Amino acid sequence: MKHLLLFATIAVALPVSVAVAGMLSGHVDVPRSSLSVDVSGSDVAHSAEGFITDLTSEGIGFLADDGMSDADRKAGFKKLLNNNFDMNTIARFSLGSNWRNASKAQQDEYLGLFKAMIVNVYSERFNNYSGQKLSVTGSRAEGGSDILVHSLMTQASGPKVKIDWRVRDRSGKFQVVDVIVEGVSMAMTQRSDFSSVIQRGGGDIEALLAHLRKS
Repeated sequence: MKHLLLFATIAVALPVSVAVAGMLSGHVDVPRSSLSVDVSGSDVAHSAEGFITDLTSEGIGFLADDGMSDADRKAGFKKLLNNNFDMNTIARFSLGSNWRNASKAQQDEYLGLFKAMIVNVYSERFNNYSGQKLSVTGSRAEGGSDILVHSLMTQASGPKVKIDWRVRDRSGKFQVVDVIVEGVSMAMTQRSDFSSVIQRGGGDIEALLAHLRKS
C-alpha cells in the first residue's frame, strides 16, 4: 500500500526517488546552500506555494494528455526534473558519506546514472496515472533557508495523501530538494536504499554503480 501511494505521488510530478516500501518516517536535513534566505515573509511563502502549484499542474498536464506520445511524455518529465528539482543535491544526499569516498570519476558517473534512473524508471509507469489531483494548503519556514509547502493529493478512491515539499531558493529560483509523503522523506528513503546496496556489495560504491547501470 505504501508503494502505491508513493507511485501515485510520482504520477503527480514528484520524481524524487525510487521509494522502498515500509521505510520509517523521519526528518531529512538535506545539505544547505550557503545562501541565507529570509522565508518568513508572506510574499516569499506565497511564491513558493505558487511554484509548487505550477509544477504539479505542468506534470499533470502532460500525464493527462492522451494525445502525447510516450517519447514526448518522457521528454516533458525530464524537462520538469531539470527545471524544478535540484537533482545534484538530491543525488549527493542519497549517496551519503559514500560521496566523499568516491573518486571524481565515480561521482560524475553516479550523478549521470542517478538522473537517468529517475527518468527511465518512472517514465515507464506514466500509464498508471488515474486522475490524481493535488492542491496546495499552506507553507512554513523550515531551517532558515527552506520553505516546506504543504499539499494534499486527492485520489479517485481512498484517503487523501499529505505531501510536503521542501523548497529551496537557488539564487532567486525555487527548486525542490525533498518530498515528504505522509511523513516519509523520499530523500532519506533513497539514501537508505542506496546504502543497503553498497553494504551488500562489501562497502564498495562500484556495487551501486553496477546496480544503477541496469536501471
